[in-house]
Amino acid sequence: MYDFTKFTLQDMTHCGDALQQFELKAKNVEELANFMVHYFCDHFIDKQTGEKSCVLVRFFITYPYASLDLELRQFADKILHGQPSPQEMKCLILLATAGMQPEWNSTKLSKGHRVLPMLNEQMLKQNVMVYQFIHQLGINISGVLNPDPNLSLELEGKIFNVYHVPEAHGSPYIPAQDEFVVPFGVKSALGFGGMLPTGNLFAVIMFSKTKIPRNTADMFRNIALNVRMAILPFVSEKIFVIDKNDITEAERLRSLIATQTNLLEMYKQTAIEQSRHLESSSLSIARFLGNFTKKAWLYVSLVCGSALFLFINYRTHIEFTLHVAAIPLEILLGVLLIEKLLEKREKAEKLRKLMYIKSYLFRSKMRNIFLANFKALKFPIITMSKIKNARLGELKQMRNDADHIEYVSLEAMETVIMEYVSAYSVFYEFMERSIIRDIDSDIENMIYILHFVEDVKLFKQTNPDKLFIYEAQKQRLLMKKVKKVLRDGIIKFLDYIIELKEKKPDIFYDLLTDYELASQNDHVIHEHKLSFH
Repeated sequence: MYDFTKFTLQDMTHCGDALQQFELKAKNVEELANFMVHYFCDHFIDKQTGEKSCVLVRFFITYPYASLDLELRQFADKILHGQPSPQEMKCLILLATAGMQPEWNSTKLSKGHRVLPMLNEQMLKQNVMVYQFIHQLGINISGVLNPDPNLSLELEGKIFNVYHVPEAHGSPYIPAQDEFVVPFGVKSALGFGGMLPTGNLFAVIMFSKTKIPRNTADMFRNIALNVRMAILPFVSEKIFVIDKNDITEAERLRSLIATQTNLLEMYKQTAIEQSRHLESSSLSIARFLGNFTKKAWLYVSLVCGSALFLFINYRTHIEFTLHVAAIPLEILLGVLLIEKLLEKREKAEKLRKLMYIKSYLFRSKMRNIFLANFKALKFPIITMSKIKNARLGELKQMRNDADHIEYVSLEAMETVIMEYVSAYSVFYEFMERSIIRDIDSDIENMIYILHFVEDVKLFKQTNPDKLFIYEAQKQRLLMKKVKKVLRDGIIKFLDYIIELKEKKPDIFYDLLTDYELASQNDHVIHEHKLSFH
């Protein structure tokens, strides 16, 4: 049994192995999907109550309209309201379902989710949850609607993200609030999926009564690969075109190897993250033991004093000595409590100072970076006015969306990169302040940014007339670094905004007002330049 709130690396491994074993039991892909959804329903529990965590688990897959049976075609035609149904049109099919209600355990009893025709992107946008699911996975919508066989190798080598809604209540990405989320106590949603060599998308989504933390959600990227491994033996047709061709053993083997490679890479990354966490915990224990050792003489003296008076009481039976024996222990307890209180206050004071340092830097010296970064986004579309007027839950959803950003163009990314170069001294100053004041402010990230800026400056020195982003596009690792720096900038900003919204709403409002005005002024200046030219 597993617990979403305490999902470990060992749990992830056991769960993934169990899902892959269903490949040996299943007769077809429908039976395989059915095994999997019931496994998630039966094996994830709330260990505090003993109840099952999953309210509903569903397995979807896309097929072209031409591959559907007559009943599903009729359902699709009804949804299209008389619009033409192209034979190659992708449809999202409910392959398996399991849940709390009897009707949730049969695909034929599903009222509105058996089939979703995906005629075009505009139609897909009408189904907010499916559209958001695909975006959070990091899959291009066109790659789902019109899969390109030339890109199949690239898709097979890609590790997709997960769909995660940590707060289901009030989320715009789970529309059925009154009919589903509220009455059944759904607290979080988690989904994962990937592309098959046929060009079809498979997707699993779970709705849980237990809150699912982000670190648990991230582990399901591994499980997505386990599920893909189990599905591959059942993949027998290329569905890039209407007239289907058999997949060769060489193609199947290539896909299997790509998935295994990804799985090993994900296990390595997860193990590294777990190792860092353990190192951090070990360092904290070492610091505690170091502080304890410095004052060991005091603790030992108090305990010995108490023991002395207890010995005297044992020999003399004088009741007064028993009361005296308790005094050193009370002093010891008081010392420990005061130390803990002072340590807590010191930590809170450091965090308070860090918040005000960030406010100063974000509000002035780093403002152009964030304005340029948000302006360059294609997805998610986030404006300063939108952030200012958002509720806390909406801000947290923006933060989740920022894990899968897209930019409008390479040139727009170059603009953001050059803002980072201009702000080099700011990052250096921030790092120095943090070190001097012993404030935990992600110094490693600062060093990473400084190294990145140095790379850009070095390139510009030798190639003053060329764009750095074009060079990065030629080198996969360099482009990965660019995307990390730009994405992390947006995430850090939104994390800070959420912190302000929760703790310092007055600073939140003032900072966003400044940004909003700066953004509007920038727009006016840009229009003035255009009219002048």
